[in-house]
Amino acid sequence: MKRLSMMVMLAVASLPAIARVIPGPCGTDPNVQCAVYDKNEVYEIATAPGKAVLLMLEDGEAVADNGAGMGDGKAWSASKGKNWVQFKPTKIKPDTNFLVVTNKRTYVFSLVTAKRGEPTTWMLRFDYPDTRAKNAAELARKQELARGLAASASAQSVHRNDQYMKRGDDALSPTAMWDDGTLTYLQYATGRDLPRVFAILPDGSEALANVHMDGDTLVVHGVGREWVLRLGNAVMGIRNDGFAPDGNYNASGTTVPGMVRITKEQSK
Repeated sequence: MKRLSMMVMLAVASLPAIARVIPGPCGTDPNVQCAVYDKNEVYEIATAPGKAVLLMLEDGEAVADNGAGMGDGKAWSASKGKNWVQFKPTKIKPDTNFLVVTNKRTYVFSLVTAKRGEPTTWMLRFDYPDTRAKNAAELARKQELARGLAASASAQSVHRNDQYMKRGDDALSPTAMWDDGTLTYLQYATGRDLPRVFAILPDGSEALANVHMDGDTLVVHGVGREWVLRLGNAVMGIRNDGFAPDGNYNASGTTVPGMVRITKEQSK
C-alpha cells in the first residue's frame, strides 16, 4: 500500500506545472499592469466585483469581428473598440477563460477572482518583442542608408575647401561646411528644420540658390564668396575665405548652378 501511495505521489510530481504569466505593475500603481507578449502564454488577470478591466493593445492592432470570446459569457459584461477590450464581472466567483483575436495576434487570458490583499488589474498593456525587433531593423536600415549617402556626398568632393567663417544665429549653423569648387556642402544634424540659402550678388542683393539633399547634407548648386541662411526671423551670414572665382573643372559637366533673383525684402 505504501509502495502504491509513493508511486502515485511520484506520478503527480512528474506532471508539468500549469504556469500562468502574472502581469506586473508598469509603474508605481499596481493596478496598471504590463506584460511581455508571447503567443504561447496564458495571462492571468485578477478581478473583483464592481471593478472593470481594460486591455490596451498595440497601435494599429484591431480586434476582429467576433474576435473576443468569454468562457462564461453570462458572468461578464464586455465591450470592445479598435485596439482595446474592456470587461467586468457581473457575478460572484466568475472565474473563466477569455480569448481575443486581432488582425495581428491571438491572446489567451485566465480571469480569476483576486485573493485578499492581491491587487486587481484595472488596465493591462503589452510589450511586443516582434515590433521592437522590426523597429530596430528599420532604424538600422535608415542609418546605413544615411551613412551611404554621406559617403557619396564626401566622395564627390575631390577638391575640398573648408575655409568658411560664419556669423549670426547659431540655430542655423551647419555642423560642417565645405565646397569642391563646383558645389557647396552644408551638413546638418538630422531632424532639424533647414534654412533657405541665398547668394550675395555683386550689387549687394540676394539670390535664392538651387539646392538638393544628399543624406544629411544640403548641397548648394554653385560656389560663392558669401552666402546668407534664413529661416523665419533667424539669419546667419557665411563667408568663403577660400573662394576661387574660376572654380574647378567639372569633368562630368552635369552640374549647372542656378539662381532665382529676389530682393532683400522678398527674402525676409
